[in-house]
Amino acid sequence: MAEANRVQQIYNRVARTYDDTANWSFLEGMRAALFRRARGTVLELGVGTGATFAHYPPDLTRLVAVDVSAGMLARARPKAAALPFPVEFQQLDFQTLPFPDASFDTVVSSLGLCGIPRPAQLFAEIRRVLRPDGQLLAVEHIRPPNPVLGLLADAASPINNHFVGCYLNRRTPDLLRAAGFDVQQVEQHLFRAVVALVATPTSAAR
Repeated sequence: MAEANRVQQIYNRVARTYDDTANWSFLEGMRAALFRRARGTVLELGVGTGATFAHYPPDLTRLVAVDVSAGMLARARPKAAALPFPVEFQQLDFQTLPFPDASFDTVVSSLGLCGIPRPAQLFAEIRRVLRPDGQLLAVEHIRPPNPVLGLLADAASPINNHFVGCYLNRRTPDLLRAAGFDVQQVEQHLFRAVVALVATPTSAAR
């Protein structure tokens, strides 16, 4: 809970200017290509200011958008007004998910998985709330596969986590596989350190 409070404070401070400082064209392209795959009832983890909303297909059944930061949610709510499907906002620390088993067809995250202190716990929760034929769609930065860049990410990660609230050296694809997912990296940028992932529960995990 202390970790969640710290991250909440960080993003409450930057919510007003976040869209201006994090508007990278290649990131928008990755979101557009990946999140058009969303279907059915969708859970978005770390919705932030709602930068993903423009990239969802119009025929979703429902979107549940969660974030730890009240400031970020305040920026996201007006953007949801024009969406052609219902949107429900919840402020919560999504280390655990207060939803029944098999509640969602799609779980989505855009740079929202890197700040969770216990990723194995979260990924088990994601697998739990996904339906057996569900999918996780994530745009995420991970530990660069280049050995030198990987070591630099290891060194910088504690500092980045303190000030920004996320880790630079997460091996997210490997962690998802360990949690019972099949993982595809469908797009890569910045020396393969920013990736678009499609993860589905393995047959053994269903």
